[in-house]
Amino acid sequence: MTPFLRLIASLMIALGAAQAAHACMTAPVEETGDRVAGVPVITGLDAARLPQGRHDFYFRAGWRNTGEPIHVPVVVVRGAQPGKTLLLTAAVHGDELNGIAVLHRLLEGLNAETLSGTVVAVPGLNQPGINANNRRFPVSSGGGALVDLNRNFPGTDEVGGSTSGRYIGALWGGLLRPNADFAVDIHTQTRGAAYPLFVFADFGNAKARAAAHMLGPDMIKNDAGQQGTLETSLMKEGIPAVTLEVGAPKQFQPELIDRAVWGIMNLMRHEGLLAGDAEAPPVKAIVGSNYTNIYADRGGIAVLHVGLKDVVTKGQKVATLYDAFGHVIRTYKAPHNGWVLAISTDPVREAGSMLLRILQ
Repeated sequence: MTPFLRLIASLMIALGAAQAAHACMTAPVEETGDRVAGVPVITGLDAARLPQGRHDFYFRAGWRNTGEPIHVPVVVVRGAQPGKTLLLTAAVHGDELNGIAVLHRLLEGLNAETLSGTVVAVPGLNQPGINANNRRFPVSSGGGALVDLNRNFPGTDEVGGSTSGRYIGALWGGLLRPNADFAVDIHTQTRGAAYPLFVFADFGNAKARAAAHMLGPDMIKNDAGQQGTLETSLMKEGIPAVTLEVGAPKQFQPELIDRAVWGIMNLMRHEGLLAGDAEAPPVKAIVGSNYTNIYADRGGIAVLHVGLKDVVTKGQKVATLYDAFGHVIRTYKAPHNGWVLAISTDPVREAGSMLLRILQ
């Protein structure tokens, strides 16, 4: 080797050593220096580099119009052994609360000493929506508006974009995208409606398909995803992700919460974060690739003749709409064979509101 080549080789070795030293010195969190009730506030996270154990943070995702920061709770459980990082999110829609209880229950039972890998849990992503008792993210610009966060991922950076876009962008770049080898985003149906335990998953991704079954739901929809959702945005980055729907909004449903916790732990065993083999779910999931909504074509009082998970046949009467005097306005029939995936829980229906959803 010539002296010049030896010099180049020496420089490359020195550069590699310097980069390694810098990586070791770089903190696994970017702290603002603030504390909220003793909890550190961060704007960036590399969860896999935290020491073993449980770590609670507030992630500063944005600012209110009066100047106060918006803090999102984050819990990291770093296992004693190396492994994958599981990202779990809840309440992207602010009134969908079952997922918060699911994450709290799951975290209570996790032991870092027996965990291989890392769990990153966000029990309440849409903090302004939760505070406003609303599904959407409230903004005050232009007289005020309500934005569906789960149609706007991955958001925008701080240089441009809307208030909600910047909020999502901060979470995406500093918390969500860097801390996920696979992910489960937990939701419920919207106000006035209910799901069983149900999963949206893109079967084009084998890991997402396996995750859907490991969660043990009543029903699964093979779904290519929707632009702007957290699940689809992660999938586009090569991160297997599914959306887990847990019942109805604005309440805690203990049976469904228990089943969701069991399902996530089963998925963790499947992915090697927990010891032991994954189990066959106690419920055999109904799998479909399409669904049809039946809508009220005018306002009235709706009575459903079927319930969640019921089998329906084409032409079967599934709902009746009454006027204020109790007279029948019209009846509704199933447009095809299938299973009842979602129902309205509020009998008072406006024109255009969903009565039920049938999976096929």
